[in-house]
Amino acid sequence: MAYRVLLVDDEADLLGTIRQILEKQGYEVTTAQTGLEAMEILKHEIDRLSFVVTDLLMPGGFDGLDLLDAVRDLDPDIPVIMITAYGNVETAVKAMQKGAFTFLTKPLNYKVLIQQLEKAAETLSLRQENKRLRREIASMQEDRYRIVFVSEKMRRLLASVGEIAKTEETVLITGESGTGKELVARYILAESRRSRKPFIAFNAAAVHPNLIESELFGYKKGAFTGADRNSPGYIGAAEGGTLFVDEIGEMPLELQPKLLRFLQEREYLPVGSSVPVRGDVRIIVATNKDLEKEIVRERFRQDLYYRLSRFTIRVPSLRERREDIVPLAKFFAERLARQYGRPFKEPDDAFLARLVEREWKGNVRELEHTMARWVLMNDEAPGGGTVKSADEESERGAAPPYTVRIGEKTLKEIERDLIQETLRYTGGNKALTAQLLGISERTVYRRITGEEDV
Repeated sequence: MAYRVLLVDDEADLLGTIRQILEKQGYEVTTAQTGLEAMEILKHEIDRLSFVVTDLLMPGGFDGLDLLDAVRDLDPDIPVIMITAYGNVETAVKAMQKGAFTFLTKPLNYKVLIQQLEKAAETLSLRQENKRLRREIASMQEDRYRIVFVSEKMRRLLASVGEIAKTEETVLITGESGTGKELVARYILAESRRSRKPFIAFNAAAVHPNLIESELFGYKKGAFTGADRNSPGYIGAAEGGTLFVDEIGEMPLELQPKLLRFLQEREYLPVGSSVPVRGDVRIIVATNKDLEKEIVRERFRQDLYYRLSRFTIRVPSLRERREDIVPLAKFFAERLARQYGRPFKEPDDAFLARLVEREWKGNVRELEHTMARWVLMNDEAPGGGTVKSADEESERGAAPPYTVRIGEKTLKEIERDLIQETLRYTGGNKALTAQLLGISERTVYRRITGEEDV
């Protein structure tokens, strides 16, 4: 790659000498003798430039520092090297504070200039790589929350969700585990006026019942043992945005009136405080339980249910939208290959046909796990053979069911045995074992080595 340099100096002889030296080193050089002339070049060729080398003092009322400001505004990643015959600490500091890559003085040492351009090239390469990685991460993050579908059921659902998103009402999302209820919640946020505000997810089933109140509503310093600072809680963290409460059916009965109060009055009491806090937060909740049955069983308050269910969205199971299985499988295969650093391979028609026939009791989450296994376990056979599916691999010897009698082993022993059985099934692949069990590779290692958590 040939780097392109914009060289700016009002001394024509010096400009020509530097140009010849840089071109001999393989640089492409564009020159300008005034700041205004350089500015015109920047406006039209900024995307083609790699570096700017500019004199500090130039005629015409537009000096090197002004040019530096212009470069920073147009493309802050372009390194700018300043040159002046009036080298002093004050000017150097000012140029560096404005973002100059380095500062050289006249008479110019051309060897030093070449060295600085080489360093600038390294810096430019790192900046471009960082930008590429940021774009890739942003793309992966976007993919993570993308709703992939071709079915009419999902088209109608998202059309309805788009209208609900325009309101500020609480939304209840129902559906089986793994159907993508959080994705729907994020879609509501994206289509709402709060789209640029926080989205905070709180899983009521993942928190000990005794801690839900302090986690959700926050607490004051000294409210309980270990409360050494104030905490805003999940509601406070979501201020101005959206709080998604998953597994709302697991919320303890005694805390439900406090959530109802917040929904009605838009204020709540942090644990240990007597002063109500107002909050501007939209609440979206989700559950895989039948809340009406929970009301009959006196596990869920009827008044809270009525307040939550003004807008109810039911996410269909994967079995109800089988036409979405193939596009989802291809989407997961491509995304997971990128995530795991594996070459992307299109799933074959026979494998996809078997996916469509399965029941998918775990819904989209189960399909994603299946495709993760497929990506990790399938390599092209030597000699250009066809790619085998994970199902075909497992046909050589399906994993035996793991059973244990109650009281026969401790939980820690059961965990270790289950991990070892899974490792045998995956041929010792720790990454795949972790993926199948929904744990980290570090946890796999700790359990099989007996190392205690720290």
